[in-house]
Amino acid sequence: MPLIVNSGITADQEKYLAKKLIDRSYLKLSMSAAVEKVAMREGSGLQAFMVRYQRMATPQATLTEGTPPPSSTFSLQEVSVTLDQWGDWLEISDVAQLTAMHPIMEQARELLADNAARVMDREITVVMLAGTAVVFGDGSVATRRAITGAMRLNETVLHNAKVTLSLAGAPPIGGPSGDARVVKTGSYLNGNDYLAICGPEVCADLMQPAVNLGTFVSQALYANQKNLYNNEVGKWLGFRFVESNFLPRFGLFGNTTTSVTAGADFGTGTPVCNVITTGGAFNGTIFFKITRKNILRGFEEDISIAHTLATGGASRQLTFAFPATAGFVYNVYVDTTATGGAGADSGMRLVAENVAPGATTTVSAAPTVGRFPPDNINITANALPIPRIHPVFLVAQSALAWVGFYDAKFYTTGSGAEKSDPLAQKRTVGWKFFGKTVIKDQDRLLRLELATGFGT
Repeated sequence: MPLIVNSGITADQEKYLAKKLIDRSYLKLSMSAAVEKVAMREGSGLQAFMVRYQRMATPQATLTEGTPPPSSTFSLQEVSVTLDQWGDWLEISDVAQLTAMHPIMEQARELLADNAARVMDREITVVMLAGTAVVFGDGSVATRRAITGAMRLNETVLHNAKVTLSLAGAPPIGGPSGDARVVKTGSYLNGNDYLAICGPEVCADLMQPAVNLGTFVSQALYANQKNLYNNEVGKWLGFRFVESNFLPRFGLFGNTTTSVTAGADFGTGTPVCNVITTGGAFNGTIFFKITRKNILRGFEEDISIAHTLATGGASRQLTFAFPATAGFVYNVYVDTTATGGAGADSGMRLVAENVAPGATTTVSAAPTVGRFPPDNINITANALPIPRIHPVFLVAQSALAWVGFYDAKFYTTGSGAEKSDPLAQKRTVGWKFFGKTVIKDQDRLLRLELATGFGT
């Protein structure tokens, strides 16, 4: 007698839906700990300005009796930032609200709150990545692509970083700031440690007992049993380490073969590159770079090398047909001269941003202004055991500020009928914020870029 199995009677089974939702993964968003909040008044425009009176030069010669020296002078330094407005929203039908087992409006608010928090954290990080004070690897190399797998976080790297910050006059968090002063007896209170924000891979390097036992102090072993920052993991060599699993991790997008044949891609998941023989301004060999962003994060983490594409003549256009893989968007950079260039990042500009999966982008000419591409890594030349480079942000007192009109605000439309929705068939819920992070003093923010022995 044949056995009646589950697949044969699914139409006669009641669907069971658990009351408890499956938890989403946990994100450690830590960048807000590094910024001070500065509120702007309405009507003050889109730009915020901060000024500093620069220190005067010291006199270099003694006074001559009866003759005053020439008067001294001072200068002003100005830092400005143009504010950005970000937001997102959901529209939910009355049918969805009535038929969903779990309260869908409540879930919408939670999802949007998570969305807003990630955007805020990401935009702080993007500004910090643009900081001009950066140490690549162990300090012996000058670019991201020259970092080797052996260049990981260690005592020498941190000692050098602390020396750099100290020589620049960057005070530890809570430490003194401002004019010159003589240190008297004792020490400054609450000004002993800088803030260090890093990913879990670098934290794992930090806490290896075989390497750092006796120097790293776990947060659980602090004398006061209290951490100062969310996600703080411990102290080491004058730095309080805070872990974030939302920092970018830079990897190579595509292969390491410079030349790309028309009608082909340059590695797994990369676009097919081609040439249109009329209607453009390109001539000769063109350099380009492609970056890929995960839409749940929004960082340009996967970065190609500078590839070349031979146009085969004049008046050419370039096309990039992107794969249909969901979950990613792409940015395209090309050389700024229509006749091709040397392939340096400083010679390329952004020509297409946030290109959707499955789309084809046509580039007719290269712009002379715009954003430069991010630096790529080089896994072939440097034999990285793990093909990712990880930033670590070292922050001193008053290094950054978030300047804006308001933090994230949330908006929900009512459940009744109105002119735009006469039958009360939908409700909306959304958020927006208006502001941007600014680096107040480049000397107070130092970025390390390192390999690690962990992760994928």
